[in-house]
Amino acid sequence: MEPYLSTVPTGVVYMQAPGPPSVLVYGQEKVGVPGPGQVRVRQAAIGVNFVDTYFRNGSFAVNSFPFVPGVEAAGTIEAVGSDITGFRVGDRVAYHFVVGAYAEVRLMPTNGLVHLPDEITLAEAAAVTTKGLMAWALLRRIYLVQADSVVLVHAAGGGVGSLTARWARALGATVIGTVGTTAKLAVVQPYLDYAIATDEEDFAARVLEITNGQGVDVVYDGVGQATFAASVPVVKPGGTLVLYGSSSGRPQPVAPAVLAQRQLTVVSPVLGTYLPTQATLAQAAAEVYAALQQGWFGELTTQTYPLAEAAQAHADLEARRTTGSVLLLP
Repeated sequence: MEPYLSTVPTGVVYMQAPGPPSVLVYGQEKVGVPGPGQVRVRQAAIGVNFVDTYFRNGSFAVNSFPFVPGVEAAGTIEAVGSDITGFRVGDRVAYHFVVGAYAEVRLMPTNGLVHLPDEITLAEAAAVTTKGLMAWALLRRIYLVQADSVVLVHAAGGGVGSLTARWARALGATVIGTVGTTAKLAVVQPYLDYAIATDEEDFAARVLEITNGQGVDVVYDGVGQATFAASVPVVKPGGTLVLYGSSSGRPQPVAPAVLAQRQLTVVSPVLGTYLPTQATLAQAAAEVYAALQQGWFGELTTQTYPLAEAAQAHADLEARRTTGSVLLLP
């Protein structure tokens, strides 16, 4: 007999039109039996990523409404459809960038699903999978950080920023990190070599002071407009600026003459480019989970909200009031 059939309504967050966080509405739905190539996942924790706000506010086009946002969660498979191989009822799984995550239970294809090691909790998986995959791409594919690298991580208290900073330090790099407020310094100082609060210091001047005027090898910037232009002068000639997010808005592009004169590389990565196949995703996720198990991420910092309070989670994330990974709990 198929377990957990669709007779009991479960929680879901949806929107009928793009707009501010208040467009996110909590309701109930009945989730049916999975079709061919699908599984039904009962989700224990849902990751909130900044990209979710782009779907919500209309920056990213949505084809039809009502629309269920969210791209990441972890849970347990409770039913499988036909034509499924490699996954079965009871498997603990997480996924990356499969839209429709803000739900207690959902149907989805197995493309994008990864198995979880027994030692990792579902909450940990929801906190590190997508953000950890981005950190993996930043450190191991886009710019290969070495033991002698000097790196600058903006928003070092955020989900991607904190994992990137911790992982870089585990690799032996010297890590300088910025946070938006002095209140966040105490959180990030344990895993940074140097911590800068941009509300009290000129981060560019401080970075040059720390590096004796030499600058850094690479900047990882998830903030954008508020930090990107001022980051250009602190990169060594031949260095790299990686703009992986724009929480403060899109920055103006760097003048080609500046890039050419100092031989700088600017990268605005799309994570999916580095995860072209299911096998690549599985291998990258395994590296992320291994880093977590080895203690490289330290004690994970998470901020949790009930699923019904997704609108508040979005408001806090956009206002940069959150620290670490943001989770919705069904």
